[in-house]
Amino acid sequence: MKYIYTFLIAIILGASFNQAAAQESALMSFMRQSPQALRTNPAGLSDSVRWFMGIPFLFSHLGVDLDAGIAYGDVIRRNADNSLQINPKFADKIADARTLFHFNYELLSFGFRFQKKHMITFSTAVVADASFLLPGELATLIVKGNTPGQPLSITSEINAAAYVETALGYSFAVNKNWKAGLRVKYLQGGVNIFGKNLRATIATDPDDYKMTLTSDAQANMAYVDGLETAMDNSGVAFDAGIYYNTPVKGLSVSASMVDWGWIDWASNPKIYEAKMTGGKFEFAGLTSLDGDFNQIIDTLQNVFDFRDRAGKAYRAPLPGKIYVSATYGLTKNDKFGFLFSTRALDGFSRTTFTLMYNRSVGRWFSIAAGNNFMASKIFNPSIAFNLRGGAFQFYMAAENISSFNPARTRTLHLQFGINLTFLNKTPKKPKTDVETDSGQ
Repeated sequence: MKYIYTFLIAIILGASFNQAAAQESALMSFMRQSPQALRTNPAGLSDSVRWFMGIPFLFSHLGVDLDAGIAYGDVIRRNADNSLQINPKFADKIADARTLFHFNYELLSFGFRFQKKHMITFSTAVVADASFLLPGELATLIVKGNTPGQPLSITSEINAAAYVETALGYSFAVNKNWKAGLRVKYLQGGVNIFGKNLRATIATDPDDYKMTLTSDAQANMAYVDGLETAMDNSGVAFDAGIYYNTPVKGLSVSASMVDWGWIDWASNPKIYEAKMTGGKFEFAGLTSLDGDFNQIIDTLQNVFDFRDRAGKAYRAPLPGKIYVSATYGLTKNDKFGFLFSTRALDGFSRTTFTLMYNRSVGRWFSIAAGNNFMASKIFNPSIAFNLRGGAFQFYMAAENISSFNPARTRTLHLQFGINLTFLNKTPKKPKTDVETDSGQ
């Protein structure tokens, strides 16, 4: 029963947010005097940065990104008498809703340039990533029950992990137009649950309306429970990127791949499985959160009746990302940009197109505003800025902020932090710069 309550809480919390990209900030990738540009491209940092350091263990970088296929108001409706009930249109609003979550808290980061063309970077961070598929058929079952004589097939999957990431990066200027970068990441896993093709079929007899359940689901889980197992879960990931100043004056392009890797989970591995043939139960759909609530608990207990047993070590992939961008400078301080980004995991991908405008005021302030275009929602405005005071650099990005109503909030992407950033005393001339601007 505890698994079912956890499952429901995860759905309700995740459903409060919808349709963010679950990736790093799109706008910060264009603000190239900020070390956070390295998060989307290891070759993305401006040549004007001599060295940098995040404020250790405080506010070097904190990022949160949430994305689910439904909003809170799609699931729960408040009535005139202030009571809560399941929204009767809930099942019609979603097909297969995938919840994505990304959290990154940087403990330490620094980088320094040597011989002008080379740069070494280092960082360590606590990271959490999750991907969970809420099948649309399950929503239909919750609200309407099952149609007699029409078997209902439910398929889900989950991949959630928390780990420590330690990264070493290197970038260099090939010539005045080309830059390349590579970052290697060592990963130490804390906890993971990984399940593909979690399947169940429900059939309702047209005569007596009894439901018959057939399920075949298996999920792996591993976790660290002390210092003796702290190093058992290990993995590796890679980032690679290029940056190119084109022959067209003011136009630059870049491409990168981020977080392509895996973790081998060997600490306390377990297998949770549900295999059932011909189990019978009764359920007619859920309409309120009061007396009917136990019905859905009982039903989900039958559908997802996981039993655990000892398992073997297994490998789970990270959600890899791809970024392709183009930037055009109208003036030294005014730029337009385009970014294509996609996240891929186990045959699933989510793609975002970003358009932005960036304005710089000397070296002390830079602001970017834009919109993220996604298949599910076109209007997703975003804003980001860098503010410098001496060597201190404060940055913040808020993306996909299309609604401030918690019940209708469909997006959430926040990241902020403080760096110590030291720039070259004299900006390089555009003819010799790897990039053609001093502000980015």
